[in-house]
Amino acid sequence: MDRAHRVRAAAPARLVDYAKAHLVVLPVAEVGALVARGAIRIGERAGTTRDLVRDADLVCVTDADVRAGSPMAPEPVPIAGPHEDADVLIVDKPAGMHVHPLGAYRTGTLLNALLWRCGARADEPWGAWRPAPAHRLDRAASGLLVIAKHAAAHDALRRLLAAGGITRRYLAIVSGQPAADAGTIDAPLGRDPRFPYRRAVVADGQPAVTRWRVVARHGATCELAVELETGRTHQIRAHLASLGHPIVGDTLYAVAASPDEGAGPGASSASQIALHACELGFRHPLTGAAIACTSTPPAGFATRS
Repeated sequence: MDRAHRVRAAAPARLVDYAKAHLVVLPVAEVGALVARGAIRIGERAGTTRDLVRDADLVCVTDADVRAGSPMAPEPVPIAGPHEDADVLIVDKPAGMHVHPLGAYRTGTLLNALLWRCGARADEPWGAWRPAPAHRLDRAASGLLVIAKHAAAHDALRRLLAAGGITRRYLAIVSGQPAADAGTIDAPLGRDPRFPYRRAVVADGQPAVTRWRVVARHGATCELAVELETGRTHQIRAHLASLGHPIVGDTLYAVAASPDEGAGPGASSASQIALHACELGFRHPLTGAAIACTSTPPAGFATRS
């Protein structure tokens, strides 16, 4: 069975990015693999990883191709969360847990746990029932993450997120003492040319805005409340590091990193950094109900140094 989506976009978008957002819930590398083997089409032809899609294009993926290409399987991994309804689940992810299977981490991920909890229904199209995160939370970070329980909820949550309708607040412990008590970082982020696994402030990057304020100062470290206006990869980590105050435990963005460090997967292997998603708030995009959730940081969070 095929799943098709008529593109609605004001500007051209990469096929891989568009398919990930609207058709399949897989890590971007696996979406790229689907495209590379011709499993995702634009109109009547197989797409390529170089293709852009434009408004009114018809993008289609074969359900059997997605099933065959996915390593994900339901697993009875316990997950907790402060809210669940027929469409949306908010989970409290522990630090150290991958959201998607990736690389050597093929089991024990949040997606494996969600497939078990929400039910992997083989009698329905892959995209119709599959639970999917509406935004990102790094493996080494902890806290609240919004999960769509089916495709319609995922599309609605992604639209709400793009419109700025989901409030996300975090606590972070950073190295050093910021000179001011509050600030806004409005600086574009893109791939760091020196470190393939990092993001950095670059002139041709994607717009990114992070607001922060000091909660408490602890000598060599400082506790910050952080709020996102955008949701770029590693946004909080990269923006705070650009100020000279990387998050405690974040070896990938440590100020001391040299061009010979941070260049491989091992640089991001820390299982926990001092970053916790503590508040989520939005109006349910399908029912209109107001949802507001909070999460307490893990034990010892505020005393990390």
